[in-house]
Amino acid sequence: MEIILVRHGRPQKAVNTLLNAAGFANWVKNYNHSLVAEHSLPCHLSQAKYKNYYRVSSDLPRAVHSCLIFSGCQPHYQSKLFREMDIPRYKLPFTIRAWSWVYLNRGLWMLGKKGHFESYLNARRRARQAASEILSLAQQHDKIIVFSHGYLILHIRKYLRQWGLIQTRKSNNYWGISAFKDE
Repeated sequence: MEIILVRHGRPQKAVNTLLNAAGFANWVKNYNHSLVAEHSLPCHLSQAKYKNYYRVSSDLPRAVHSCLIFSGCQPHYQSKLFREMDIPRYKLPFTIRAWSWVYLNRGLWMLGKKGHFESYLNARRRARQAASEILSLAQQHDKIIVFSHGYLILHIRKYLRQWGLIQTRKSNNYWGISAFKDE
């Protein structure tokens, strides 16, 4: 059994502009509906190597588009279960760069600050459920490749290791691959 986790390519809407809280909320909405940027390509990955893998994807456009760019094919299976953990949006009274908003808000979120989005506890539960679904699919199809999102993949990796799978590769970059086997 082999599981390949691929972080999507760089989104078109990942621009790191200065934003206030309202602008950041709009940035998150655009980011979640973004396709992969034209210049973002999996430079060193071989489509042929993963041709016979069962393709799984988040249902967000950047993950589905990444599957198509990477493999030349649509995913066999898409699910919101494999979506990125929510990017929290708090109304704070200043203007900072978009990615600073992401890290600041995620920090507050991880500390338990509530809002109108998935809680960190629920996000971790969903990551565990996603890891379980991936393991089940891998048992059915032997070799699977999953196109998902950075922070969710970080948590999925933790569960797969806890359940005894051997991690043979790890990357957090756009198009980064994390690989697992059961031997």
